[in-house]
Amino acid sequence: MTCYLNKLKPVLEKAGHDTLTKNQRKIVDQTVRAVTGAKGRCPQVWPVVEEWIKDPAQEQRLIKEIQDKLVEPCP
Repeated sequence: MTCYLNKLKPVLEKAGHDTLTKNQRKIVDQTVRAVTGAKGRCPQVWPVVEEWIKDPAQEQRLIKEIQDKLVEPCP
């Protein structure tokens, strides 16, 4: 799917989703791209996301968006 989701694990854990199904991974990818404005393949997306999560306010916004899209926490 997307290589950067493994690097996003700390953010996903903060959002209450440390394990994702294939469908959830797709939803997270779409959400991350929509929130950050990142486009392209993984090598182009990760640097944008990485810069985003360095800012605590932006990281919190991303966490909230992921939580809103993935209503049910993963087991």
